[in-house]
Amino acid sequence: MRTARLHPLFAFCAALLLVFATPERARAVDSDTIERLIELVEGWQVVEARAELEPLLKSDPDDPGLAYVLGRVLFYEGRYDEAVKVMDAALARVGRGDAPAFQRSRDEIARNAKALAGFDEYTTPDGRFLIRTQGKDKLLIPWLLEVLQAQDDALAKDFEYRTTGQVLVEIYPDIKYLSMVSPLTEKDIETSGTIALCKYNKLMFTSPRGLVRGYGWRDTVSHEFVHYYVTKKSADTVPIWLHEGIAKFQETRWRNPPAVPLDPPQEDLLARSLSADKLVTFQQMHPSMAKLPSQEAAALAFAEVHMVIDYLWKKKGFTALNALLERLKSGAKMDDALKRTYGVDLDGLWTQWKKEMLTRGFKTHPGLVQTSLKFKRPGQEGSSEEDLKASDHGIDTIKNKKAKDFAHLGELLRAKSRHAAAVKEYHKATAVGGDGNPLVQNGAASSLLALGRPAEVPSLLQRVKSYYPTYLSTFMNLGEAALKLGRGPDAIAAFEEALGINPFHPRVHEALVQLYTAAGNAPAAERSKAALVILQMSSTTAR
Repeated sequence: MRTARLHPLFAFCAALLLVFATPERARAVDSDTIERLIELVEGWQVVEARAELEPLLKSDPDDPGLAYVLGRVLFYEGRYDEAVKVMDAALARVGRGDAPAFQRSRDEIARNAKALAGFDEYTTPDGRFLIRTQGKDKLLIPWLLEVLQAQDDALAKDFEYRTTGQVLVEIYPDIKYLSMVSPLTEKDIETSGTIALCKYNKLMFTSPRGLVRGYGWRDTVSHEFVHYYVTKKSADTVPIWLHEGIAKFQETRWRNPPAVPLDPPQEDLLARSLSADKLVTFQQMHPSMAKLPSQEAAALAFAEVHMVIDYLWKKKGFTALNALLERLKSGAKMDDALKRTYGVDLDGLWTQWKKEMLTRGFKTHPGLVQTSLKFKRPGQEGSSEEDLKASDHGIDTIKNKKAKDFAHLGELLRAKSRHAAAVKEYHKATAVGGDGNPLVQNGAASSLLALGRPAEVPSLLQRVKSYYPTYLSTFMNLGEAALKLGRGPDAIAAFEEALGINPFHPRVHEALVQLYTAAGNAPAAERSKAALVILQMSSTTAR
């Protein structure tokens, strides 16, 4: 997710330069140069900014304006402690009370330094990625790198451009950290369901252990990497709706070709909203999706912009999208850039897009429950069965009273290990309310596994697997069923999906070690063995 810049660049520069234009010293660097350097940095052209900055610093090392630029460059390079020292030295020369904008920037950097203090670092052998983690989040690194490297290659091909410099990735244990290092409050994060950002020249995401059931973290990281590319290619001139649309359209690019259709929850939401003519406008998306009033509003906005880019891509492909980004980078206004690329202005695009979407035949999905992310509260740790149950869509999501009563009785019976009776009640709930509720279907699947009836599980979970692609219990139950049935490839596929949701669940790695070993895939088995060691060490330390 992207957020708009926090300050109007040129007004900020004017205020900064007014402070530094003291009569006591002749400035070796003119105001236009400082302004251009700041614009380069804030447009994420950090490599270019440093190349221009270094000779200027040699000629005038005491210039406060250059010190400000150096501090921002260091910040955008992820060198927070060094940036704070540079800022403090310059503020001592100009006076803290006389440079409030400078002081605010320094304090922003200091918050990042404080939040990341004590984090571990891993740099890839080629130097392309620098990954910062805390504690057991380091177990993510092997799988994270697979996503980053695959996405890097795919995006370089699509954008006909590869970013320069090192890519910094920071993984935060919980949303408290994300709020510390970004403009978002914890309330913003929980309201909108924001779990990751691409800001300050880096990828920032909350660890799946910061949520009760985890989430689809691999596509989320991939999504933020798209933002990184778009920001670099456009010098941060792209509006939020276009930024988020390209990122959403490309977030599965690391594992899929372009133009992947909407998942059922997004399709259902867009279909209903189109029918009711209750869409989130481009204007309402500004300054950030994270500021929308609910997780459902944010999900709708993402579905919309995904399909806007799908619409544009199907018209003229990546060539036109790249041309649009280049025109925005060169200073063109959005209406002019759109007209020159697609022949319509922004209002025309919205009108044509809505008309096209109404012909696409988007479907609602019977019995689908719109999901929301559930964040862990302070002190809530681990991935025990109680944690997992706590995050299931509750009985209250079932609309039909009879189905709700049957499901409730099924849950009570399953809790008492009366699995045969529980299955009967779950089947009654399904007969009345349909097979689209993950609580009911996974409750029945768990009882069937306990009864030694794994062959019945795959068909039982077919619909909820499609409806809720990041619902952990579905893939855990499918994996266990396939394992019991001796279907190794199916079991590996299911547990790998579970790993992409909650890689901190020990059972995922235990099963994968067994399955990979049987399949003769020793390197993959070793990765999961290493993850189990990290989890065991973390558990021992916690006690």
